[in-house]
Amino acid sequence: MRLVSYGLFGSERAAVQIDDLLFDLEQAMRAAGADRPVSDSRLFLEQASWRSLLDRAATVSNQLTPLAISNVRLGAPIPVPRTLIIAGANTKSHIAEAGAVLGETVAPREPMLLAKATSSICGPKDDIVLPPETQKLDYEVELGVIIGRRARRIKEKDVKDHVAGFTVINEVSARDIQLAEHEKNPFFRVHYIGKSFDTFCPTGPALVTIDEFTWGKPLRMATYVNGETRQQSDTSDLYFGIEELVSYASRSMTLFPGDVIATGSPAGVAFFMKPPRFLQGGDLVRCEIESVGIIENRVRAEQVLSKANT
Repeated sequence: MRLVSYGLFGSERAAVQIDDLLFDLEQAMRAAGADRPVSDSRLFLEQASWRSLLDRAATVSNQLTPLAISNVRLGAPIPVPRTLIIAGANTKSHIAEAGAVLGETVAPREPMLLAKATSSICGPKDDIVLPPETQKLDYEVELGVIIGRRARRIKEKDVKDHVAGFTVINEVSARDIQLAEHEKNPFFRVHYIGKSFDTFCPTGPALVTIDEFTWGKPLRMATYVNGETRQQSDTSDLYFGIEELVSYASRSMTLFPGDVIATGSPAGVAFFMKPPRFLQGGDLVRCEIESVGIIENRVRAEQVLSKANT
């Protein structure tokens, strides 16, 4: 099953996607006799019986007026999660490409979990806004894991029961800000700010529920910039897998339904190319993951008014 959000940015409504048609989730829940119909996808996942509710909503879709997916703006499937976690340096190929440039390859002992502001999330076809503060805008295709059940100190063997589904994420970064190139202190890093500008997390096109996948089967993933292949791998490249990442994160924090974990990106990022090939205004970035979907975003330079005009 595919759960999506549609509508204007900041006021998206949840919907069930069937082929190329959308059925408003709140309307479908009412038709299915749900006690607490909701229009918000995160609130929907907080209902203990959301899996059966989603099935019931799909069965009554023929009673509703559908929307053509081509006629609406898609938002991120979870527009505002409580938490947006990213796993840094979490593919074997990415660690190797970094080592080739930095002169040292060091395998991590435990996951390196970072975070992005949830306000960085945008839809699967929204523009990526290139801010004037960076000259080093980079892309990273990542499998997004969406939590479907509250989790605290869960074991790896139980992770599957706490996952709602998968989505595609482009984990955009301003590398010069992230690595604090403006600072002389070599320990100074600003990962959060460098990864949290508005639109730095295109996500979608849907939350594809976990029952659509064979658990553990590698999923192909790729990034294209203006049609050129930049990244191509599959999820077997992950250094720490989904079970390890979710279990590890749940040791220190409660994971809530709708929380998102970006699991790591393969080799081919702009930062480690020789020479680096960072994103520019006008570039079209396409990220895709097998059986999950495709997101495609145009890079647009931010127009900032000068002080003289403010």
